[in-house]
Amino acid sequence: MRRLETALQRYAWGKSGSDSMVAQLKKSEDSDFDVDEGQTYAELWMGTHPNGPSRVMRDGHEGTDELQGLYGSAEGPGMFLIELLETHPHYLGDQEHVGDLPFMFKVLSINKALSIQAHPDKKLAERLYATRPDLYKDDNHKPEMAVALSDFEGLCGFRPFREIGKYSTM
Repeated sequence: MRRLETALQRYAWGKSGSDSMVAQLKKSEDSDFDVDEGQTYAELWMGTHPNGPSRVMRDGHEGTDELQGLYGSAEGPGMFLIELLETHPHYLGDQEHVGDLPFMFKVLSINKALSIQAHPDKKLAERLYATRPDLYKDDNHKPEMAVALSDFEGLCGFRPFREIGKYSTM
């Protein structure tokens, strides 16, 4: 098992300073990280996304396993997670054929309501990305799962259109 250096995303809807679970988790991972109480911390990303790629942290034992030599110099940050997966695709198990993680793991600290997001299924995502890469940045679907680490309120799903119309005259 390897520890990851994660990426922070700061959005206006995030929680501020130490009230943010994202900031707390980042601080527990990186003792050099200073929480700015005036800053919002919205998302902590663990994965290979180019806008916030994780790095595999050094643990002082790189010379004892198959990662020997992959880190380059003894100083500086660890390798990007995608580099590890490219050089050792068997780490992906039965997803080895994909060549990358088939998911993005995020921790969110939400202070304000988020906008509604609709994500296409895999086939539609591939078609949209092929025809409109300016609007659809990748060919992946976005299945989501929420696990609350603190108090949380969420809305999932919608009423069928016919049922919405029935109540619209009230």
